[in-house]
Amino acid sequence: MVGAYEYVVLGIILFTIGIVGMVLRRNIIFLLISIEVAMNGVFLLFFGASLKIGYISQAIILILMAVAAAEAAIGLGLAISVFRIARTVNTDELSDLKE
Repeated sequence: MVGAYEYVVLGIILFTIGIVGMVLRRNIIFLLISIEVAMNGVFLLFFGASLKIGYISQAIILILMAVAAAEAAIGLGLAISVFRIARTVNTDELSDLKE
């Protein structure tokens, strides 16, 4: 049986991968994916901690995952809109749009 410790360790690993992806990538799509990986790591960490608390916290995590999915859909829609205007998804080139 998988215990709370394994969930916490996996959550920390996923969060770290997401943060490293956000720092290293300059593509909007990869940034969105990295944000989602980091958020899922946090959710998994909360899930591991909630195994000792009870079922209500697991229900809250399920609601937060639905909110994260909606956030990903909105972010992807914004990325598509930016691509239609600027013809690029590279954040370095998008910073030139301010000028």
